Amino acid sequence: MRPPPILVQVAALALVTLVLAFALCFSIVLATPTPAPIRMSVREAVAALAGQHGGRFRIEPRAAPPGCPGVAPVEATLAQATHTPPGRVRACWLDAAGTGKASGNGQSVVLVGDRTLLVDSDARGFQMRYDADARVGMDTSLPAFTAALQGSDGRWRTLTPIDQRLAGWRLRMTAAFGVAMVLLALPVWFAARRLSRPIQRLARAAAASDLDSGAGFPLDGPPELRAVGEAMNAMHARLARHAGERLQAFAAIAHDLRTPLTGLRIRAELVPGEDRQRMIGDLDRMAAMIEQMLAYARAQAQPARPEPVDLEALVAAIATDRQSLGQDVAFLPAGSDARVQADATALHRAIDNLLDNALRFAGSARLGIEAHADRIDLHVDDEGPGIPEDQLAGITTPFKRLETSRSRATGGAGLGLAIAERIAEAHGGRLLLANRTPQGLRATIRLPVR
Repeated sequence: MRPPPILVQVAALALVTLVLAFALCFSIVLATPTPAPIRMSVREAVAALAGQHGGRFRIEPRAAPPGCPGVAPVEATLAQATHTPPGRVRACWLDAAGTGKASGNGQSVVLVGDRTLLVDSDARGFQMRYDADARVGMDTSLPAFTAALQGSDGRWRTLTPIDQRLAGWRLRMTAAFGVAMVLLALPVWFAARRLSRPIQRLARAAAASDLDSGAGFPLDGPPELRAVGEAMNAMHARLARHAGERLQAFAAIAHDLRTPLTGLRIRAELVPGEDRQRMIGDLDRMAAMIEQMLAYARAQAQPARPEPVDLEALVAAIATDRQSLGQDVAFLPAGSDARVQADATALHRAIDNLLDNALRFAGSARLGIEAHADRIDLHVDDEGPGIPEDQLAGITTPFKRLETSRSRATGGAGLGLAIAERIAEAHGGRLLLANRTPQGLRATIRLPVR
């Protein structure tokens, strides 16, 4: 079964997340009981005004009494308990909706408009009183109220109860919402990861692709990604075909130049005098350039055929061949296990190109091998002029040469380093170039250990 489009998946994920979030929030609200309204007595208010509030009340100095309707029964009891004239006492309900919802010591409070009714009840029945006839007991459980007393200096001290239970309830609600979000985040994360996995596979395939690889881009996942994969596969095929046609034309031109070049070489042998040697030298350089161009075309067109290769034995044989030709090439075996999976012919060509480059510009070369846990580095060192730091990055570009005059001493097509780099990359490795101290260049073919 093919997955639905990304638009549908994203919309469904957002909708499901929203529904689950609301469901969790409503469940938490319904499952968490709200705290009952604050209840207090006149005795507790008197004790708090005397400094024994234990953090349950807040006392603030004010220039005027609270601007709210006073509660005469509470004010009368409070004035009597604190021995304060009635005109200097003010009490106001904080929770008018909570009056009458609870009772204590046989008394209940009911708020009707601006009038407070006191209901006394016992086994014989109940009696309702209000205004001057209403007397609130010191220990009657009352709804939350604000009490204010005026001191001798004319300033008022206002006492307000602190709803500690409501603060705790809010804290529990916040913690519950946090836990709900964490629980909701896990399935959302897994769903988003499942949605992004085909995109990651497509990105990895694009990063690992090149024109020589036959592996295409994945065609799985939502329809949008399959369409992108099909378009990228078609683009890859067009680019590979175009590059192949260019390489074929390039190789054909280089190959066809050999025939007239051979004829010119034969005719140059018949030229008398000093001109013959100069002509033969120019034709030999042209033949070498054409050979380099053909080698570059082969390196581009032919994939590597890896097989187990003893790198130390291969490098030692190359150094011995060079020394037999009178060239200053040295190799000191490290005696380590330097076996790699490589195309021996292609690797031989890459090493030859690096040696030719070193001998052309420095007159000598030193070969070395460093074996690491995950790679093997093959170094070609020389003591020549090196490469300017600002040109190191682009020196492996085909036909790029530092010496632009292409003189008889250092002539060439500028393909040696490009061929070596292409061969190293075909083996999953890299070609690294770095200037040595105090002078010289180190060219390193880094090959992975598989």
